[in-house]
Amino acid sequence: MLTSETGPPHAVRCGHYDVVIPCFNRARTVAQAVASVLAQDPPPRQVILVDDGSTDRTAAVLSALEARHATVRAVLLPRNMGASGARNAGLALARAEWVAFLDSDDAWLDGAAAALLAAGHDADVVVGQFRRVWPCGSSGEPECGWSGGDIHSALAISGAIGPSWSIVRRSVALAVAGFDPSFHNCNDWDFYVRLLAADARFERIDDVVAFYHVAEANRLSHDSAAGRANASRVRAHPVFDRAVHAA
Repeated sequence: MLTSETGPPHAVRCGHYDVVIPCFNRARTVAQAVASVLAQDPPPRQVILVDDGSTDRTAAVLSALEARHATVRAVLLPRNMGASGARNAGLALARAEWVAFLDSDDAWLDGAAAALLAAGHDADVVVGQFRRVWPCGSSGEPECGWSGGDIHSALAISGAIGPSWSIVRRSVALAVAGFDPSFHNCNDWDFYVRLLAADARFERIDDVVAFYHVAEANRLSHDSAAGRANASRVRAHPVFDRAVHAA
């Protein structure tokens, strides 16, 4: 049963999906992220947990989750590779038609998978809305950086799509070689821009599908100097020149 966040039940379901959850020092939060995925209807084929060389108890927590749940797979990387490398390691093990990349301190709402999959018939990327969750426990209004209009314009301005509230056709993600490890941050923004350049079809839904926990520190996007440099790299992608010339 879907919650009021995701609206009425979605009668049509499209395909099967895996969920990749990259983790770095997230021993306290990853179990909640996993629980939110395992509670979905339909359930995922696999939940692929990738420990990115954590120095806390994350590896032990992931191994315990793997032992407890038949559909959970834990991957322990020997050294820290960054968010792109960890996501790519999970993508390489995914086998379902669709793949989602949920951050290990975020969570899906009830009905998220059904809402995202139902919109996937004529799309390669399906994007929902999310709510920010603050340190005090309160949550913000539903939001998404993309209104559903011109996706070129949205991605030319900012990282309008987040991995925690979207799902991607696996074949398309593989066709662009996943996430670019040269991006220490802005790697998700670059990923969706390269999908756009590969003519991926984007679909926006109004359903609120995820909680985005802003209380957790150490998100790579907090590095403002590197963030500005990488944002410039993303905005310089030729796909935006192509859009201007087409107009």
